Amino acid sequence: MTIETERFMTVKIHPGKHCQFCEVCGSNSPMLTTTEAEQFSRMSSLAIFRLIEAGRIHSRETAASLLLVCFNSLSAEKSKQQSIKEQKL
Repeated sequence: MTIETERFMTVKIHPGKHCQFCEVCGSNSPMLTTTEAEQFSRMSSLAIFRLIEAGRIHSRETAASLLLVCFNSLSAEKSKQQSIKEQKL
């Protein structure tokens, strides 16, 4: 038996909201708060912090000590993890 599923998610990012230059990507990227990153990725904050520490997700800290997560790297990591899950099935 084979079961295929597809999931689509629309993320609305308001122009200029948390958009910053990601030094690792080398481009402007929407920057998400950790709460927004959790909601988008459906990962726990601990999982996100571990991926940041491992260098698999890019982040930067603001002058006010707010951690922002690079949407581009988070999206790529989410796609990578989804592909791995699908290969295991």
